Parts: sequence; structure tokens; C-alpha cells
Amino acid sequence: MDKNVDRRVRRTKTQLKQAFIKLMGEKNYDQITVTDIVNQADYNRATFYRHYNFKEELAEEIISDKTMELIETFKYPYKKKSLIHLNSLSPSDIIVFDYIMENKDFYKLWGKFESIPRFEESFLQSIARFYKKEIILLTPNDSELDDDLYTSFYANGILGMIMDWIKKGLEPDPGYMAKQLIKILNYYPAESFIGNRETGVLP
Repeated sequence: MDKNVDRRVRRTKTQLKQAFIKLMGEKNYDQITVTDIVNQADYNRATFYRHYNFKEELAEEIISDKTMELIETFKYPYKKKSLIHLNSLSPSDIIVFDYIMENKDFYKLWGKFESIPRFEESFLQSIARFYKKEIILLTPNDSELDDDLYTSFYANGILGMIMDWIKKGLEPDPGYMAKQLIKILNYYPAESFIGNRETGVLP
């Protein structure tokens, strides 16, 4: 009986979340009401309030769910072994872009979700915190290199690439992005200079 109840609860909450995401594509966050959500999900208000106190609580749970799911994609290459040599990674080891594409109904609304207070900050901080706490980067043998700063630079660089891809509408395709991320992870530092990026004029 408990399993059946749990299954019904999960199904109901899933449908409420799907209804909310669909409404985010049609309205601004502050325009969406509990009545809108239950009408979209074909439930009544009593059902909603059995699971959530207000729409903000529903939104927070969606953000938490998506954050944890995304974190699981970062763990994927470590499922079989705890030590990974970056130069041994293949595009098939990088599933984060495929996952985002599979959940494009949510990620293509990133700009709309940014209207939810602390949405992007909460989302990115959770992922960066995971990366810093659970991924140990074997840094170059340099006593003057701060390992925490190195990991922070590394994690935020990867997140920046992913977020830029999301905000550009999930283009190019996930396979291309996975290949590029691997190339970037294994690339030696490039020389830098001040020039014109558009014209290619060097100093």
C-alpha cells in the first residue's frame, strides 16, 4: 500500500512540475497562479496544497531536481573507476550535453526561469560546490599553486561553457560540444594577446 501511495505522490508531483514548466513557456513567473498550475495539470487546488504550500515551493523543488540530475551527469565518467586521466576521456563519457538536450523543455526556458529569485545563483552554486567537494584534481607539481583556486577556476570554466551553450539555444549539437569540451580539457595553455577578435588583427 505504501508503495502505491508513493507512486501516486510521485506521479502527481511530476505532473504538477510538468504543468508549471509548460506555463513558464507561456507566461512570466509572477503571472502564474496555483489555479493556472492545477488547471494545466487537470487537478484541483486541494491536490496541489496536499504537496506544496505555495508555487514558490514547487519551483524550488523543480530547481533542486534539475540540479541533482545534472550533477549525476558529471559523475558518469567516474562510475567505473575513481581515477580518470583526462586524455583518456572520449565524447561518450561526456553525457551532460545529451542530458540537457533530453530535458530541453526546461533548459530552453532558462531565460524565463532566471526571473525566479536566486534561480541561477542557486543552480550554479550547487553544481560548483559538488565539483569542488567531490572531484579531486591532481594539480601540477607546483608548491605555489593553490589547489582550491585551481579547482574553482576549472569548475567554473566548465560551467561557463555549459551555461553559454544553454543560453545560445542548445546549439551546436551535443556531440560537437562533448568533443570540444574534451579538447579544451586536454589543451595546453594558449598564448594570449590584445588584438581584434573579429578581424584577426594581431598586435
